[in-house]
Amino acid sequence: MNTTTGHPGRFKLALMGCAATATLLASPALAQERRVDGEKILELLVAKGVISKSDADAIISQAEVVEPQQQARAPIPQAGVGADGTQTVAYVSPVVREQIAQQVRAELGTQAQAEGWSKPGETPEWTRRIQLYGDVRVRGEMRRYDKDNGDIFENFSAMNAGEPFNTNEESPGYAGPPFINTLQNRNRFRLRGRLGVKAQIADWISADIRLATGADNAPVSTNQTLGADGTGKYHLWVDRASIRLKPVQDVAIDIGRFANPFWSSDLMFDNDMNFDGVALSGGGVVTDGVRLFGTLGAFPIFNTDLNFGTVNARPVEEGGSGGRHFKSQDRYLFAAQAGVEFQASENISLKLAGGYFHFDNIQAQLSAPCYWYELVCSTDALRPAFQQFGNTMTPLRNVIANPNDPDRSPENQYFGYASKFQILHIRGQLDYKPSDSFGVRLEGDFVKNLGWDRTSIANRALNNLGGQVRVPNPNTPDPNDTMLVDGPYAGGDTGWQARLTVGTVLNLNGLGDWSAKRGDWNAYVAYRRLESDAVVDAFADSDFHIGGTNNRGWQIGGNYAIAKNTILGFRWLAAEEIVDAPFSVDRGFIDLMTRF
Repeated sequence: MNTTTGHPGRFKLALMGCAATATLLASPALAQERRVDGEKILELLVAKGVISKSDADAIISQAEVVEPQQQARAPIPQAGVGADGTQTVAYVSPVVREQIAQQVRAELGTQAQAEGWSKPGETPEWTRRIQLYGDVRVRGEMRRYDKDNGDIFENFSAMNAGEPFNTNEESPGYAGPPFINTLQNRNRFRLRGRLGVKAQIADWISADIRLATGADNAPVSTNQTLGADGTGKYHLWVDRASIRLKPVQDVAIDIGRFANPFWSSDLMFDNDMNFDGVALSGGGVVTDGVRLFGTLGAFPIFNTDLNFGTVNARPVEEGGSGGRHFKSQDRYLFAAQAGVEFQASENISLKLAGGYFHFDNIQAQLSAPCYWYELVCSTDALRPAFQQFGNTMTPLRNVIANPNDPDRSPENQYFGYASKFQILHIRGQLDYKPSDSFGVRLEGDFVKNLGWDRTSIANRALNNLGGQVRVPNPNTPDPNDTMLVDGPYAGGDTGWQARLTVGTVLNLNGLGDWSAKRGDWNAYVAYRRLESDAVVDAFADSDFHIGGTNNRGWQIGGNYAIAKNTILGFRWLAAEEIVDAPFSVDRGFIDLMTRF
């Protein structure tokens, strides 16, 4: 039989526990009315021989020392209303306390759910409707010009950008036109940075705004040349700003400035091209493996200055009005595209589309009679607001020469597009993906300018002429006296390109519309032929040749993901002029790009 008296050790431990309990009871928190002196209890137990003096000393040494101010109780406030308006309640019943706690929990729960902080790590609700995105690209570029290139290509863009250019070589002070560099090699480093914000305003309304770098406001490039301004700071441009409405499923209306809404390639629109205006896009599955899509749009590409007029027309005393105002020369692009996607099998898909792009009021028109000294003529606004290279150009002004010296009178000119642009575009793409880690893509484009007319253009074309030919000199009767003249107009209205891509991610490119993990790659080869007036040169690819049209050649390239969403890319483009004097350019690009 086990008893405490039979085990002195256990008895001592029990007494020590009682002593410790008594010591705790001596604290003000537990002893509400009567206080017990723990040390006196220990002295009594030592005197009775229950515990040793050393055990008692050990208990006392381990006791917690309580400061006198901690022992004092806080005074209970008196109920009532203080002088400062504070109301004091001396006692709240348990029932009322529980009601208050439930009300606080309910209010906090509602607020937490609305603001998104009900769970650790969650963000407020409004932040989940905002998405930041962007990319940074650093580029090294090399241009190599053929030593046999001609040096006769006028820079029409430069002549249209400043004061009218005098084309009469006999006038006093005549200076020749500016020419495009065709012989001197160039190297440069370039930077592109873009930062955008997308906001979901409502279930069917969203907004998008994006800022981008850029040396100027050209529509086909957001690149900034490093060191171009002596390491000066860069410009930031509003690259996109639009509102998207989705009133019904699979239908979207974009209004403002937004990304290219059409399925097209850089044969027609440069990859950095954005559109001003409104676009209606839609699509949907019609049967298993078949989906239809389409886009309609109207886009202003130039809007006439509200003050478009002249203040120095023929004076009233000479029979003139003293000043004139001119009608608007606004230009628009109206476009429509429809297409179909086929999922032929698990590994094979096909996409086809056809579109029509009508550029309204873009063709040059000869002005009303305009005196040689007038600063502004009626069709000056029809000169391209931005231009690259390749389209056929013609004079815009019908200049009245100085009657006192007609041979030496200045003929101050601007220049516009000789052709209309009503473009048929057909595009196709075939994908074969035998596995998630490898795929093959074959794609092609065809464009034809239905508004181009050789006969009407040939009579007024200034460029895109055939090679020089020798003809009899009409100024002498000697049949052996000959002279070199430009050949007949040789421009064209058609363009096409084909491209083959292989790799793990087929759309790795410099656009920023892809997602990649480390080790992803692609490689491609392409050939292009784009005649002078097949498309508007201002909006075509800015990298091939020197940008624009009237070029043909090869390009090869590839990209490799060195980390998540970070690629290193290489391209080599070898292009030459189709008509006019020889003009060959090789361009190499090395790109390092990361996106988020």
